Amino acid sequence: MHITIITGISRGIGEALAKRLVEPGRTVIGIGRTDHPELARIAGQAGGAYAFYPCDLKRAEAAEGVMERIFGSIEPEQAASITLINNAGMLEPIGPIQDASSGLLAEHVQVNLLAPMILVSAMIRLTAGWTIPRTVVNISSGAGKKPYAGWSAYCATKAGLDMLTRSVGAEQGEVEHAVKLISVAPGVVDTGMQETIRSTPKEKFPEVDRFIGLKQTASMYTPEEAAERIVRLLASGRFTQGDVLDVRQLDV
Repeated sequence: MHITIITGISRGIGEALAKRLVEPGRTVIGIGRTDHPELARIAGQAGGAYAFYPCDLKRAEAAEGVMERIFGSIEPEQAASITLINNAGMLEPIGPIQDASSGLLAEHVQVNLLAPMILVSAMIRLTAGWTIPRTVVNISSGAGKKPYAGWSAYCATKAGLDMLTRSVGAEQGEVEHAVKLISVAPGVVDTGMQETIRSTPKEKFPEVDRFIGLKQTASMYTPEEAAERIVRLLASGRFTQGDVLDVRQLDV
């Protein structure tokens, strides 16, 4: 059984990935505050399996605990591979950094960067000695490379996620049975996050007109298109340890 653990499966790219991956021989495990009511039914119809583990990733201790529960339920000899997809994220606060509350900044860093750190750490520790393929996919953003006024927290945490991928990739190296890590920017995807961006006043996000234009010209990926590209990338195996990739630059 191939097992894929996905955070943030209730909507957007996480939902699309889960729907794409519930197929025969594969189990999808969702992590998040809210389950997707249709995924169990879709998995049953597709011949796959689905399980949901409730977890508020804004709480550091909850992130570690959920991985212990998940891996406590997995029989290593029955697993053909394990993939963790760190997809959950938040955009707020939008606006100049001086207008952001300390509480919201702390939540942002916890969800976008600290939770993935904890989940990656737990996966490596809890699967120590496993000889099956183990992969971590961190869903990043072009904002991790390009600064945007009004997105200082988002840009900083996505850049941090990319460096987490590179650094832990360097720790794991290319030895046999190493956990493989990659970071993938999915392009501009038409999700609820984009709706939030387009409704943001220009004084808080000066580049809002660009994103409004992308919607008007249908120049964004759908979540399903982004998910398909990520799945094809993983299936192709055309990546190396610690790669930081952008689907818009890949032939997949």
